[in-house]
Amino acid sequence: MSKFLLRVVLISFSLFVFGNATAALTENKDYILIKNQPTNHENNQGKIEVIEFFSYGCSYCYKLEPEIVSWLAEQPSNVTFKRVAIPRKGKWFAYAKFFYALGMISPTEQTRIMPLIYKAIHEQKLNLEDENELLDWAESENVDRHLLEQFYQSDDVEQQVSQALDLAKSYELQYVPTIIVNNKYQIVLDSTNNYAGTKEKLKELIELAAAND
Repeated sequence: MSKFLLRVVLISFSLFVFGNATAALTENKDYILIKNQPTNHENNQGKIEVIEFFSYGCSYCYKLEPEIVSWLAEQPSNVTFKRVAIPRKGKWFAYAKFFYALGMISPTEQTRIMPLIYKAIHEQKLNLEDENELLDWAESENVDRHLLEQFYQSDDVEQQVSQALDLAKSYELQYVPTIIVNNKYQIVLDSTNNYAGTKEKLKELIELAAAND
């Protein structure tokens, strides 16, 4: 086979694969196009950015988590992932502060605690909205309490919560969980089947962003 013909075949195959990957997506059914894209948020890493707005206290976020974890195991190298914890309707402030305080200890600690706190709240039915209860629980899970309290009460954490709320407002966020891809696409999440298929939809939407943005 000539080099020219081989190149044509490879290009055609590539178009076939990626065309099929994104053809299944339907605007306003699988995703919403964010027409007024926030200008106060920039991804300076030059990669496709995926943002999940969530709260530990949100039962729907808890149900979505297995899909997120499954996708993260296959996260492409050209994609960054960011969790943004926000309070909702006057509650979950303690959870948001806790998330950012953990991040100041280390991102690894954020990741380690995620399944544990979801289990505590949504399976064991613990009420951790009380700050003292939350800090006691964290200590029982081997979080450095001294560091945690220091960061939890800090101005830096308060600022991160404020910035998270501003970012949510800029996207005109209506609910959590919400997943935003590349500052332009919002996934339409289906909770009726415990979010099954979200991982595949996210992968396809990333391909769409890579092709069009």
